[in-house]
Amino acid sequence: MIITIKIGGSLANRETESLVEDVSKLIKEHKLVIVHGGGPQINQISKKLGKEPIIVRSPSGFKSRFTDKETMDITIMAMAGKVNKNIVALLRKNQVPAIGLTGLDGKTIVAERKDKIVAIENGKKRVLRGDYSGKIREVNGALLKLIMENGYLPVVAPIGISLDNEPVNLDGDRAAAYIAKAVNADIFVSLTDVPGLIIDGELVRNLNRQEAEEVLKKVEGGMRKKIFAALEALDLGIKTVIICSGLEKNPVSSALELKVGTVIKW
Repeated sequence: MIITIKIGGSLANRETESLVEDVSKLIKEHKLVIVHGGGPQINQISKKLGKEPIIVRSPSGFKSRFTDKETMDITIMAMAGKVNKNIVALLRKNQVPAIGLTGLDGKTIVAERKDKIVAIENGKKRVLRGDYSGKIREVNGALLKLIMENGYLPVVAPIGISLDNEPVNLDGDRAAAYIAKAVNADIFVSLTDVPGLIIDGELVRNLNRQEAEEVLKKVEGGMRKKIFAALEALDLGIKTVIICSGLEKNPVSSALELKVGTVIKW
């Protein structure tokens, strides 16, 4: 089985020994690729350098980071440096043959740079120019498969390369969905710091695509992006997406057994 695992940036600062132990067992029987986030780490480094992060809301209601040139440099520091290498080091300590890379390396993720984004402020639209975020156009699945087929686990930071060969910031959840498609993953497990989709205080265990689309109109914050990425993954051909906590015991194994989280299928 081929499994794509997305690790939210919120997990990177938490105790993840059980997750790493789980991955060390699963890689003996399955091919895995990990994609990670790093939003909290970007914020931490930005503030230490005296640059306040700018988070904006799009007309469609999604929150995102305005990534100017300086923020792009900080993103590379946080994602490719701190978060990626910390995850690789943890995996290596558990005898997992992990290889850390970004979408820049080997043109793993090619994206179209947006340059400008539209934000809603006080009910009015505002255009912010000089942005370095990207819209994914292509994933080098052949490279990732080559790494996996040789017994290694690729750990990918969501930094892409633009059509003009510039680094661009990517949404980690959507990058994971496209990578899942590129490696022909059987399942996409999105790990976060909550049990799954919570509505009215209750965990939603199962959603079909139509139900997930309805839910998308109601949820906010990080979960909204995860539901959107799940829908995108389904449309790209992934059969099953599971959003669940990475803080539980054996989180990925439990997800594969459909014991935890929110399971989204067609």
